[in-house]
Amino acid sequence: MKNINTKDDFKHSEGKIQLLNGTVLDCYPLEEPVDKVDNKLKLDTTGTYLVVGREKPTEAPQSNEEKEEEKKLFLNNAFRFLQYRDRIMSDSRMFLSPVPIQSGMAYTGTSGFQRPTLGIYLEWWLDCERGLFCDKNGIKKLVCRLAGSPLSGSNRCDVVDENGIMETLALPSFRSMWQTFIEINCRYDEAKDLYQTYTLKQVVEILDKENLSLIDNRDMEILCLKSAIRAQQKDMSNEIKRLKGRIDKLKDELFYENRDALKDIMAVYNEKKEQKEKREKEIDAACKELRKKLKSGEIDNKHYQQQLSPLKKEKENNDYLLGRYREEAVEKLFPKVFFTFDEMVEFINDPRFANPK
Repeated sequence: MKNINTKDDFKHSEGKIQLLNGTVLDCYPLEEPVDKVDNKLKLDTTGTYLVVGREKPTEAPQSNEEKEEEKKLFLNNAFRFLQYRDRIMSDSRMFLSPVPIQSGMAYTGTSGFQRPTLGIYLEWWLDCERGLFCDKNGIKKLVCRLAGSPLSGSNRCDVVDENGIMETLALPSFRSMWQTFIEINCRYDEAKDLYQTYTLKQVVEILDKENLSLIDNRDMEILCLKSAIRAQQKDMSNEIKRLKGRIDKLKDELFYENRDALKDIMAVYNEKKEQKEKREKEIDAACKELRKKLKSGEIDNKHYQQQLSPLKKEKENNDYLLGRYREEAVEKLFPKVFFTFDEMVEFINDPRFANPK
């Protein structure tokens, strides 16, 4: 799942909508005059389908029967819409076609789920790792309605199969599902109020009229496979985070139980480091004095190198010994656990060292 720019941090250009994949679609403002002779699709002189009688101010609200008919149409054609997603996502009026299905959450109601569209569902099915999935019997299913608790994650969501049969299931990773849906849905909130749309019935009529070539069934198999891979990757990522959190907690507990020994290690290290740095300054001063004698001619290069080499070796050896202490001190305290000296220092500097939870 990618990061989705919503209406709070993204604005579509005037008269256009930009899809998640970067495609920019021209839109048709509602205030443009349209033919109101009847309710059917008409073609203009350029061969473009017109929305007839869809001006916002005079548009009659749908009856419950009409909404139910559109809902059935959506469920029966859900997989067909997904197969012909490229066609639908090339026309803003198809993309913005309203879907009369209302998702909602306990405690928050329908906030963020209002007025989903056909294109929003398509983007969500393609983007969310569990919007499209295969059940244990290999039957492909699309999630069409979300309902549950944002706190506990318990949920009862509606899914539909390729035959238009709907059932209610409890789904995993519910949090990422509803969050992604809201992000995509809210991205187009303004566009829903500004531009012409087809009804779902008109979308189906267009697909029928255009007699589009059949999509290879492997296309849906590939989509399912990609969704399964993304879901598996998400599960693995979540499990890694969970295990890392558990390891960090156990590490802190183990460090706290041995805090006195850790303090002793740190004290010895600081003493050794101080002695090394003191001796390092003495060596640097001796090297500087040798260079003066070499430049003045008091000693030749042979004697200069004879006296310089042991000083340089001592300095390198002191660095090595301090480094070895860093590596071995914590290892000796925890021989079966791969903790580092830096992790020990981080813990000692953490307030939990004094007051662990």
